[in-house]
Amino acid sequence: MDQTYRIFTDGSAIGNPGPGGWGVVVIQGKERWEMSGAHPWTTISEMELVAAVQALRSVEGRARIELHSDSEYLIYGMRAFVFRWQRQGWRNRRGTQLQHRELWTELIELNRSLPIRWKWIRGHSGHRDQSRADELAYEASRSLWVQQKVAA
Repeated sequence: MDQTYRIFTDGSAIGNPGPGGWGVVVIQGKERWEMSGAHPWTTISEMELVAAVQALRSVEGRARIELHSDSEYLIYGMRAFVFRWQRQGWRNRRGTQLQHRELWTELIELNRSLPIRWKWIRGHSGHRDQSRADELAYEASRSLWVQQKVAA
């Protein structure tokens, strides 16, 4: 059986910031599952990171992982920038405090304990599983947005 997990993640926020959602599609062999969630006030960037954290938390054992995302912030952050940000006291090259430090820290820990390949995929390029992760993220944020409008 193929022990590789192929994970597709995406984030969404209506208003950015605003009601946000994240979506995940996980494929392992013949198994496939989806996850999503929402936050009342957030950004797309935060939801991209939350999607990756939630996806990686769902993986069992030490199987190989390919995490696909259309977020350059997430993929290139984990491939290269996060280690520089740590050395610079969690500041970017402009000297500004990096946002979402707790999520980056958790991703670093997950990256240390799991064999992850971080793969960028062009958004809205017609890839079925990436498109589904996008739909899940948008549906979660839209549902929360509608609830907030009704309650107002």
